[in-house]
Amino acid sequence: MLIEGGSDMVNRYIDCLVRTTFILLLTGLSACTVVPEVESNRMPTSLLIHESSFPKHKSLQLVNEQDIFALNKEMRDFVHFNLLRIEDPKKRAEVLLEKLLNRSESMMVYNQGANLTAQQTFEQRAANCLSLTILAYALAQEANLKINFQEVKIPEYWVRQGDYNMLSRHVNLVVVGDSKTQFQTIWGNRETTIDFDPYIVKKHFTREVISKQRVTSMFYNNLGATALTQADFPLAYAYFKKAIQIDPEYSAVWGNLGFLYKIHQYENLARESYLRAIKFDAGNYNAWNNLAILLKDQGELKKSEEISEFIANIRASNPYYYAVLADEAYHQGNYQEAISQYNKASKMQPNEDQFYFGLAKTYMKLGDYELGEKYLNKAKEVADFPDVQQRYAQKLRLLSKI
Repeated sequence: MLIEGGSDMVNRYIDCLVRTTFILLLTGLSACTVVPEVESNRMPTSLLIHESSFPKHKSLQLVNEQDIFALNKEMRDFVHFNLLRIEDPKKRAEVLLEKLLNRSESMMVYNQGANLTAQQTFEQRAANCLSLTILAYALAQEANLKINFQEVKIPEYWVRQGDYNMLSRHVNLVVVGDSKTQFQTIWGNRETTIDFDPYIVKKHFTREVISKQRVTSMFYNNLGATALTQADFPLAYAYFKKAIQIDPEYSAVWGNLGFLYKIHQYENLARESYLRAIKFDAGNYNAWNNLAILLKDQGELKKSEEISEFIANIRASNPYYYAVLADEAYHQGNYQEAISQYNKASKMQPNEDQFYFGLAKTYMKLGDYELGEKYLNKAKEVADFPDVQQRYAQKLRLLSKI
């Protein structure tokens, strides 16, 4: 999760791995884009992890690292009964995904705010995409599958949670064989992707194999960002610190730590944290944006404007950027501006239900229930997941009673 502020309004964006996404347009650095240069004080990590800023963090109990991927007896029995008898690792992986999604009458449900361990996800059957992937990894290992984590390089996408906007990323698994036998696939693709969003599997987004260490850091970063949204700043700091200790080169957590420092007026620490985030990922545009805001606050207007222009050029082709602008306008009561931005987003990406839901709730705020119902129906029509469709149907039933 990574948090971003806005120069003219209080925007709070969090970079996380909590949602699967539906994006058709890729954004990136074009050949003519010049990356801004910002001078760094080259502060060492030992000083940048400024423990005295949040002294209460040392007494807090955090999720144990070993518990993230741990299995209980029920989970081991699930693997042994359903999977170990299957010789072909490709088929074993396919059955694992099928069983996870259909192992009970209440199927596995996506919940963007549920940052859970493998055991918690197995028991509760509701989690975000990172926690679902962690569960699948733990079960796949027990099933003797040789597996890799992958980060899917999707464009920027935000989901609002309270006063914050969550910037989503996506992680899945690829099964590359059997870890205990020399089973050989005679024909066809030997790799199998375990992904809880079939849309992602079909799209040709770039994928990068990442370590279990990186995924563990992502998990703690998500917990820290959740704590931050709840104003539990010592806990947020504790989880960000833990994430950095596990993977010092994970860009998103540096950006979040920078935002935490910024809101507590540790501006030099914030600046260096943002620069550290950018060092490890020049495409971390939220860290760039936060840096621009900080530089403006510090009177470096020319450099701030240069960075803002750089970011605007990058995001111009991303419909989800216009949607987040619409979200901010909506929460500030500027409903006509929200409608304008949601319309831009929906024209660029006509199959995203959240854009139509945004239009629906905005028109209802304006008292236009006819258009509100129209766009709720449209959101229900294009939604990909049954539970999402059911939520829209419920809203429509409630609307019909008004």
